Amino acid sequence: MSVPSDLPARPRVPFYWLAAVIAWLAALGFRPLFNPDEGRYAEIPREMLEAGNFVVPRLNDLVYLEKPPLQYWLTALGFRLLGVSPFSARLVTALAAVAGVGIVYAIARRLWTPERAEAAALMCASMLLYVFMGQLLTLDMLLSVELLAAVALFCAAQACRTSDPAQSDRLALGCWAAMAAATLTKGLIGLALPGAILVLYTLVCRDFAVWRHLALVRGAALYTLLTAPWFLLVERAHPGALWFLIIHEHFERYLTTVHARYQPPWYFVPILLLGILPWLPQGLRALATGWRASVPPGRFDPTRLLWIAAVFVFAFFSASDSKLAPYVLPILPLLALLGSTEAPTARTDLRRAAIVSSAVGAGLLLAVATYPSFHPPERNLALYRSAWPWLAVAGALVAAAGIVVLARQATPWLGGVRRLAAAHFVAALLLATAGAATLSWKYSGAVVLPELTAGLSRAPQAAVYAFRTYDWTLPVYTGRMLVPVEWRGELDYGLGHEPDKGIAEFAEFARRWQAADQAFAIVEPPQLVTLREAGLPFVIAKASPELVLIARQTRPSP
Repeated sequence: MSVPSDLPARPRVPFYWLAAVIAWLAALGFRPLFNPDEGRYAEIPREMLEAGNFVVPRLNDLVYLEKPPLQYWLTALGFRLLGVSPFSARLVTALAAVAGVGIVYAIARRLWTPERAEAAALMCASMLLYVFMGQLLTLDMLLSVELLAAVALFCAAQACRTSDPAQSDRLALGCWAAMAAATLTKGLIGLALPGAILVLYTLVCRDFAVWRHLALVRGAALYTLLTAPWFLLVERAHPGALWFLIIHEHFERYLTTVHARYQPPWYFVPILLLGILPWLPQGLRALATGWRASVPPGRFDPTRLLWIAAVFVFAFFSASDSKLAPYVLPILPLLALLGSTEAPTARTDLRRAAIVSSAVGAGLLLAVATYPSFHPPERNLALYRSAWPWLAVAGALVAAAGIVVLARQATPWLGGVRRLAAAHFVAALLLATAGAATLSWKYSGAVVLPELTAGLSRAPQAAVYAFRTYDWTLPVYTGRMLVPVEWRGELDYGLGHEPDKGIAEFAEFARRWQAADQAFAIVEPPQLVTLREAGLPFVIAKASPELVLIARQTRPSP
């Protein structure tokens, strides 16, 4: 382990980091909320705040127990302070991403050198998937940062276990608190993943001394104190909640295809390779060499622990029958830490990363220029027409950055990392905000919002139906629940307990629609044929390629 150098008299980091954070936060409100996750994870805290019930999460006024409530609580606090908006809905995710970069810097600085710490933070902040997920409202970024905090605090505690036992003890308790936060964000995985990593590290490195510096009794008590109250309260308020949260959402979800999210075992390989761009050479080298011992026997080996954590998380989720792309997000900060080495291979890796950047940028520009000539399906072509300008800008930016770094090989290694990271951060942020905003017609109910808002202002008591589909974003914007018709999806558990809040049969929907003086419904375009054949009276208030708003009797005025 190298000895940290003294701080420079005039640190260069804060200036461009401040600009990056300002751009990061300013981008949050650039596009409307997207389906399904952003609407879902914004609506739950909005309903919590409206009802004043912070124990039992509800979605569309139905019990929703798929995840614990920590992020909902934090988002509700943001809504209380800033109002309900896409910006405040995404704020927790964005701040978590910023915190994750800070943790990467802090632990690398503690274990290695300021230069390596800066490089690790730059690599993490500019990885393609990290930027995308830091601008998308899900629970994955907060969970990833909490798991990263647990690993980082554990490393810091073990690194000073002989030199400063009191500080080691405090850091170990911080690790337990981070695991508790992860548990309150996404369930028992917040304890299971760090626990399994610890066991594997002990077996691989035979470093049994780590167990004497975990504050096991007090740490377990702290973990229980932080997590148990909500689990007990939710079970008391809604009997059966613990079975659903623990058995269904953990064991059944992991071991079966109950959520219809099955993917092959290699599913995460291309996602990870694309997600860590442009730092593919550094990431691959870290995975290939991180298993080697980096300290003398008998001492704590942080590099091997980080490698075990990255490999285990990848293997754990790859073995599951339920897979989603964001599950690999916790691996990215670990690869940034492992790949930021200042070893003699660092400059070679930087040159290779610059080549990757140039190739990716050139490939993206070529794809943008030639895609229409392959005669893709019309739906894909519509997406292309919306997004191609931003894809071209991103491609040009990263290609130019790669060429500049290759042309200036005499530049200090860290300077090249800064240039490449800056270009990829800007390019990814443009795609995640301005580029994604052009696709709102496909991924957001905001496309029909003006007409629906105008109609509800004239008929505030009118029902809003979701016919054989569901839009998660409209309740956030309108403050109105949708009545699902012949659709259950992720509302299945809640509808099982309160079936009267949905309509299971078409005949009942037709009866209510016919009897209403005014009503609205969102449908997918193909379902208009079904409604016409049934003779239901309606007018189209707004139509898009993905979603149609229909009204009973009268068309809402502009």
